[in-house]
Amino acid sequence: MVDTRPAPAPGANQLPPDYRTNDPGNATRDNLSKRMTGGVTSDGLVYTSSSTDDLLNFLRARNEKVGYETRRANVEAASSVLSAKMTIDGLSGDAIVTLKVQEGNEVKVYNVAGASNNGGYASPLRSVRAGNGEKSTGSRALEGTLKCVDLDGGCENTFVRLKIGTSPSSAIINLVFRNSSADLYFNLPGEYSNNPEYLVLRDFIVNTIQGLKVPDRIKTIRMSSWEVVNGRSGVALSMKGANNELLAFAGPLLAPEAGTGVNINLSRIAKDQEDTLDLISLDNTKLNLANTIGEARMVANNGLGQVRLALKMRKRGSYAQDQFLVTFMRRVKPLIDLTDDNLK
Repeated sequence: MVDTRPAPAPGANQLPPDYRTNDPGNATRDNLSKRMTGGVTSDGLVYTSSSTDDLLNFLRARNEKVGYETRRANVEAASSVLSAKMTIDGLSGDAIVTLKVQEGNEVKVYNVAGASNNGGYASPLRSVRAGNGEKSTGSRALEGTLKCVDLDGGCENTFVRLKIGTSPSSAIINLVFRNSSADLYFNLPGEYSNNPEYLVLRDFIVNTIQGLKVPDRIKTIRMSSWEVVNGRSGVALSMKGANNELLAFAGPLLAPEAGTGVNINLSRIAKDQEDTLDLISLDNTKLNLANTIGEARMVANNGLGQVRLALKMRKRGSYAQDQFLVTFMRRVKPLIDLTDDNLK
């Protein structure tokens, strides 16, 4: 389903002056305007962005300027994208974009590749037979462009414009990929636990909170998302320790249109298969802590780059299955001016 109401104009949904991207209280704040893709689930949840910028609003508004049949074809193509991911080839430096697309009763895989950064200019993307470990199975033509849109010239935020099919039945799919650092906030239960696995994980977290320079602490936090304009969106969240222990979770970026509370099962690294988890490298990692997590759920998403997770320890003997909360808060970077010329 797609939200048929006009997209908010860029700049229309201003955030309150007291909004801070690293304030965990904003994860459950109800008076904020989300950045939404335009996609809606059958039960009324909306797909969201994971940033405070206006890129999705700009792209949705731009698609509304085209003719009815063109817009219908574009929305239909966007709605058919089940997942998207972008990786950078370590040898060539090329970006590889992979789409899984619903075509009738089948799911087809499409891959395109091109330069990951072209000095501020858009790089052409061309079909390739394989990428991201996914063998291409789609038969339609696919080409497009990729542009890094960080104001400082970086590529944490990337705009991808794809043309699928051939005229007169072609359509445009607009995607936004984001990959950046994040801040964390933990809510740990205060009562004593007899679960030795939880106590190890708790030490890992407390050492981080206290800023101790020990191996058993979180060193790197990443938040990676994909957002299809008028379609779905998803996120991968990871914490990697100085001791190489990796905790990572992934799932759809969904929220109610009003409020932030959700209850969405997330996939867990080393335990579940989920396309967005493939964005996370397993090189030089340990999964001992990850294997102690029995359940991960997203319980809040403010549609602006803050998501709250509820994590529950696995069932083990007669030990308590301790639960705790962790809030991921993206470190948002400013973008280039949103104009048609800049996003060609």
